[in-house]
Amino acid sequence: MHGSVTASATKEMKTQSLPFKIRTVHVVAALGALSVLLGYICVAPPSELPSWPRYSLNAKVWQSFEKWTQHVKPHHVRIVTMALQHIESRALYILAFLRVPDLIDAGGGALTCEEIKMAVDKASGYGPVNLQFLCRLLHAAAHFDLLKEADEEKYSLTPLTELLLSNHPKSLRQFVKLYSGDEALVISTALSRSIFSGESGFKETYRRELLDYLQVDISLQEIYDAGVADDARLTAPAIIADYPSFSSCKHICDIGGGLGSFLQQILAYYSFGIKGTNFDLPEVIRSARDFLKGEHADQITLVAGNFSDNIPTFGCDCYILKDILQNWSDEDAAGILKKLRKVVAVGNRLLVIERVMHTGSYPEERVKALMDLTMMAFNPSHSRLRSQEELFYLLEDTGFGDAQTYHTRAGFSIIEVYPTIHPK
Repeated sequence: MHGSVTASATKEMKTQSLPFKIRTVHVVAALGALSVLLGYICVAPPSELPSWPRYSLNAKVWQSFEKWTQHVKPHHVRIVTMALQHIESRALYILAFLRVPDLIDAGGGALTCEEIKMAVDKASGYGPVNLQFLCRLLHAAAHFDLLKEADEEKYSLTPLTELLLSNHPKSLRQFVKLYSGDEALVISTALSRSIFSGESGFKETYRRELLDYLQVDISLQEIYDAGVADDARLTAPAIIADYPSFSSCKHICDIGGGLGSFLQQILAYYSFGIKGTNFDLPEVIRSARDFLKGEHADQITLVAGNFSDNIPTFGCDCYILKDILQNWSDEDAAGILKKLRKVVAVGNRLLVIERVMHTGSYPEERVKALMDLTMMAFNPSHSRLRSQEELFYLLEDTGFGDAQTYHTRAGFSIIEVYPTIHPK
């Protein structure tokens, strides 16, 4: 009797709790669908720069949705996923290295594994790839949302791999080759030694710092310059749009401007007669002569030199240091700024453009944390992302004042400063 009562009570409890479970599932599903919908609304269409309200809303939705998905995902699944993410990164790199997206695009938009193999073997020049391994890679890439696998065993591109097309206006193919390539894997592995030595992963691997090594390894210099140019091309529209005072510049000097991609985009955005000067190392300027083509390239003067030695007087009214100070110790960064202080005339401006720590939303700060670890691996051992207060102190201590910060929708901050009349 007692047993039958217990069984009956248990059955009743299960029956009563079932609607609650169903309601819970519905609520969770609805929240997930709403988050996805809001995320899509906030970022679509991806080809356009979102307005500040949409950008801010997107950041909040991203943060909420990501925290929600992490909360419901089992902890062991999260750990396993993180442990294997370097394999996903390698799959991304191999697709970029073998130009698989370009070959699929050239082949009509959808190819079988066998057709992709024939195209790769013909185009790569590295010898035939293994068919079985290639098919397994393509199948895995489809699960990573890098390819779409159709019923007829054909593979086509997704919005992600469209960004690996060489001719895409926002192509990240070279960026992927730089940070997910064979050298990158070895360098990042060396971080397990860096944590004890305090030296960068690059120095642990090559016994020299990145900037020194690039001067003797031309092929790596080309990969580095092209990867940095991809990043500049992607982030430049938001940086330029969120600093409208570029329009008042007559002559812009980009100090350490690489191939000149960022400077060219500024001149293209403001189609009237702004002049540009791109100053970088001789080997970089040689590459820039081949890279800078098309619209407004004739408005840019390329000057070879080394800001560690001397910065010429260009007569510019606007000087740019983008992603430069982060590569140097406080002492060396101060030395660069002091040289610039001798060149920048009173009344003209200096723009320090960097990812500044602790200034953005959760998604931005996560990207900055990843970039800071990437700098530990690649950049000189003393390089790091700084806070706004640290940059303000550096600038004030080297003769610049009236600092004003502009935050951008690219995750970068622009610190605008002017020479003080009586520098320290």
